[in-house]
Amino acid sequence: MKKKLLFLVFLVLTVTSHSQITFEKGYFINDSNQKTDCLIKNIDWKNNPVDFQYKLSEGGEIRVATIETVKEFGVHGVSRYIRATVNMDRSASTVNFLDNKRNPEFKEEELFL
Repeated sequence: MKKKLLFLVFLVLTVTSHSQITFEKGYFINDSNQKTDCLIKNIDWKNNPVDFQYKLSEGGEIRVATIETVKEFGVHGVSRYIRATVNMDRSASTVNFLDNKRNPEFKEEELFL
């Protein structure tokens, strides 16, 4: 009986507990230094984003802006990303795949930081 009750509670929590990705108030600045207030789809980026989705109004169409055309973007009160050119070392993170070179091998990349 306890197993059935535990399974039922687990099932209810699994079905009812889901997160929702929403468009939140934000802005972006393009290469011409023009600031645009908009609604940005906040997906709480785990890695550095290369693009983002936005809408100019609540009922507007979804558009995509990329790192090539945007200098900075942010979600008000949550996050802010600035485009920068940096040297990155993309060595393997698994010990078995590391090489014998002592020094990092940098590669220039353009990222949102």
